[in-house]
Amino acid sequence: MKEMNKILVVEDELTNSILLKRLLTKAGYSVVTAHNGADALKLCEKENFDGILTDWMMPQMDGIELIRRIREKINPIPFIVMITALVSEGAKNYALESGADDYIAKPIDIEELLTRVKDGLQRKQQSMPSSIDKIPEREHNVIPPFIGVVIATSTGGPPTLIEIFRNIPNTLNAAFFIVQHGPPWMLETFAQRLQRETSLKVQLGNHEVKAEPGNIYIAPGDRHMRIDPKNYHITLDEGPKENFVRPAADPLFRSAAEAFGRFSIGVILTGLGRDGTQGASQMSSVHGTIIVQDPETAVAPSMPRTIMESSIPHKVYHLNELGKVISDTVVALNQKLAEKIKSL
Repeated sequence: MKEMNKILVVEDELTNSILLKRLLTKAGYSVVTAHNGADALKLCEKENFDGILTDWMMPQMDGIELIRRIREKINPIPFIVMITALVSEGAKNYALESGADDYIAKPIDIEELLTRVKDGLQRKQQSMPSSIDKIPEREHNVIPPFIGVVIATSTGGPPTLIEIFRNIPNTLNAAFFIVQHGPPWMLETFAQRLQRETSLKVQLGNHEVKAEPGNIYIAPGDRHMRIDPKNYHITLDEGPKENFVRPAADPLFRSAAEAFGRFSIGVILTGLGRDGTQGASQMSSVHGTIIVQDPETAVAPSMPRTIMESSIPHKVYHLNELGKVISDTVVALNQKLAEKIKSL
């Protein structure tokens, strides 16, 4: 019999606590409740929870402080949802930057809550090391025509990317694929701006265009971008949002694991939330290289910090080092790729 996921509900209002427990229990979860952050933290130190649903405003310890302490002290870190009546965009960003995986506004839409809890728990499970044995053998042995570098970024991304690509030459046998969260107009403008700062060719990803080394492909607005492992063409789709965004980095990173295998490089830069974590886990499981921006140099540290808090093997570098580190890693992988081809 499959073990039930265990959920901790942290809510100081008794009516809301009872309602959430009843709904989640009916949906098949094992539910424990706490009435403030301090009590919740003590429970987390004694037993493992798969997910935590917490209110923001509570006595003794609020939801933000609880989330921060969980990420500092608890391992493995559960899927964390902030549920609050604070509905401004600033409040949402603050909660995500503090470490929440999801943010749901009160009054609660029951169907939306259950769907997002289910999806979040599935994503969390997929990012665990146990997912390694699910990777097809082909992805470990793939021999691509060039090195694939996939990059995830959000808040603070444009100036960070410009700084990095100023230090990457156009002579590398690598193609670069970027997911920068943002609306279509912003991404189009950024592509033009980045082109002025790099000798690599910059373009928005186009459906069924064959990826080539020496190019930077930026995911266009409102489309997920992937690499087809059969022919290394770019594909675009309007699939469901992941991590509340489209384009999202996770679909791109997963496709890179399949298309490039051990000859893939995943780079996690400044940004809110945890986009890229699940995909980075997939890349790592086929021995891809994961590089993370030092959160101290990030405008929004939560995306790189989430990787650092996970069990995913990675290396952390200051922003000023990233361009050279990526270039050196591409060169080293190309040497291994050449040796692999020669041995066939």
